[in-house]
Amino acid sequence: MFPQRSSVLYQTPATHDPPPALELAMNLEYPNLNVADLNARLENLSPRLHDCWDSISINEHQHLALATNRREGRQWWGMFFGYGPSKANCMTVDSADFKLQSQHTVNIVRYADNNVLLVALGDTRLQAWSTYSKVRNPESPYCLFLVGESWAHPTPISHLNVFNVNPQKAVSASADGTLNIWDISGADLESSYHSRSSHTDKLTGLATPTVSSDQFVTCDRGGCARLWDVRAAAPSSVCLYDDAAHLISFTCAAFGSSNYVYLGDYDGKVHTLDIRVPLSLVKSEEYFDNGHVSKLLINGPHLAAMSNLPASVKVAKLQGEKLEIIYKHQDTHSRLMDAVWTDDSTLVTIGHGRKMVTHSLK
Repeated sequence: MFPQRSSVLYQTPATHDPPPALELAMNLEYPNLNVADLNARLENLSPRLHDCWDSISINEHQHLALATNRREGRQWWGMFFGYGPSKANCMTVDSADFKLQSQHTVNIVRYADNNVLLVALGDTRLQAWSTYSKVRNPESPYCLFLVGESWAHPTPISHLNVFNVNPQKAVSASADGTLNIWDISGADLESSYHSRSSHTDKLTGLATPTVSSDQFVTCDRGGCARLWDVRAAAPSSVCLYDDAAHLISFTCAAFGSSNYVYLGDYDGKVHTLDIRVPLSLVKSEEYFDNGHVSKLLINGPHLAAMSNLPASVKVAKLQGEKLEIIYKHQDTHSRLMDAVWTDDSTLVTIGHGRKMVTHSLK
């Protein structure tokens, strides 16, 4: 007859004599008998390209910066790497020109200048790193040096854009609606423009123009898009569009070379706005039957629209108000995270699963 008392039923068998906790890891004679086995396993903290490729950036010299993260288990952390043009097709830990391991996730990397990299970490910090200097180290000019650091956002930075016309100026935003304009022309990372409540709903998109460094556009989940003027003495914006019926929920934004702004939504549509004619949509087109528009990227006459669930890529040729689809790609990644144009006809996307995919329009 089985014992009735739990203290007897669940007591440790007399034959159970495991080794000390530190020796339990990978011991096949006593596998997973208690939590000590799991705690005794040393975590692999060696530098490596993690499975989650989350952000990518490119400068004028075709140098790539890549952020990868470990997003599993109890502790999430990441690394960012730098690769020259000749190493773009063989990215490894050893072939990197520079690399740095972080205790937190590396959410976004953006080249602010050819030799300055902005890094947004998962603990709300924004860092500016010098990546190349012959003066500092003539024999090995690729070396990281922290230029500046700031905790200006109360929550992790979700959007980070550099002004193409003035690469020493950047704008960052977080989902809670906080905005900051950054100036790295000096020897520090300085915020010259700050707004704590840019939107009443969750901020989902940020876009900077290709021909100016005076304005930028933001959008939110509630269907509101705003145009901001950096030249103003205090943070100020103009409402470009506000969906009073709450039928549109914006997810991302892109600023064209002219006066057109493109906004993606959760229904897979891309909406066109003219900043000269606010509060009205110029055009709305459906890009994806399933999944929302996760990212929009402008490159001259081309607009790349990316979706998730499933991950897909479509490239349209811009002809004024008209959009002509010239390229399609399905099941690009398990989850598409970021993309860059490497030249006029080549788009590189990264994500989780099939970590990097090159799309050629030729």
